[in-house]
Amino acid sequence: MTRLKIGFIPIEGGHYYTEALEEVTKAEELGFDSVWMEEHHSVTNHYWPSPLVVLAGFATRTSRLTLGTDILVAAFHNPVRLAEDAAVLDVMSGGRFTLGIAIGYKPDEFSLYGVELEKRGARFEEQLAIIKGLWTQERISFKGAYYTVDGRLEPKPVTKPHPPIWIGGWGDITLRRAATLADNWIPGPTADLKRLLAGKKRFLDNRRAAGRSQPITEWPLTRDLIIADTDRKARELAEAHIMIAYRKEYAGGWRHPFIDASIATDLDRLMEDRFIIGGPDQCVRKIRRFVEEYGMTHLICRTFFPGMPHEQIMRELELIAREVAPAFS
Repeated sequence: MTRLKIGFIPIEGGHYYTEALEEVTKAEELGFDSVWMEEHHSVTNHYWPSPLVVLAGFATRTSRLTLGTDILVAAFHNPVRLAEDAAVLDVMSGGRFTLGIAIGYKPDEFSLYGVELEKRGARFEEQLAIIKGLWTQERISFKGAYYTVDGRLEPKPVTKPHPPIWIGGWGDITLRRAATLADNWIPGPTADLKRLLAGKKRFLDNRRAAGRSQPITEWPLTRDLIIADTDRKARELAEAHIMIAYRKEYAGGWRHPFIDASIATDLDRLMEDRFIIGGPDQCVRKIRRFVEEYGMTHLICRTFFPGMPHEQIMRELELIAREVAPAFS
């Protein structure tokens, strides 16, 4: 069995950068493989709006961790600026950057940016073409329905041919884009195993149909994770922190495609084949199921939920490194 890669999303939001940096440097010490940043806007004490800025800070204090976005919302970024910022981050980190990117779905965020929700998929395809062109060609001349770009990017990324692009999202068109325009698909934490397996099948079918025969060697999966010394303690933390996020956000108007209001208030139904919550042994069992049934090779643990103390995340990092990772090495 190949060793399972393990990454995490540290504390987010507000003024927690100092704590996040402490978690990230600790994770590198403990042998973690990656750290990831999400992008959401205007959410109090949860999420940061600027994942690349935060990852640049992490890049200066780490030497080995992969730095990734999980997920950056393309609609709020000019594609040339995004290509430049991502290239600079790749240079700063010595080639450690992975761009996880998606089209976005929250109407209030689109209103904040004055960007149309409609046609975001078509704009996204042009953005990807521009970003990849700027990263890999000496200069580009691009004229689309939404963007016109003429010129070159300096500096180019150090990763060749370019930093990995992983597309997040779920719809049929998204899975076709992930299969044809990106290097991989990165499913989010809200899907259960049945939905994950159906998405993976569609993704692979789409690749075959497009004649892309290169095998996918990395199967990343983001999961909401709470680990504690006992199952009971982990369950208490989930009730106190995960349920706040899901009740307030997913049951409170976000209209997530997989989390309807009835399920967003019921921890047992939410946990089923979705979360990794428990003491070390229970977490190992749940992770093993995703490894064996989905083929997961890279677990990205979302460790922060509103109100979750920094000290608890630091303890979780130790438990993952000492009690969980050895079961998958």
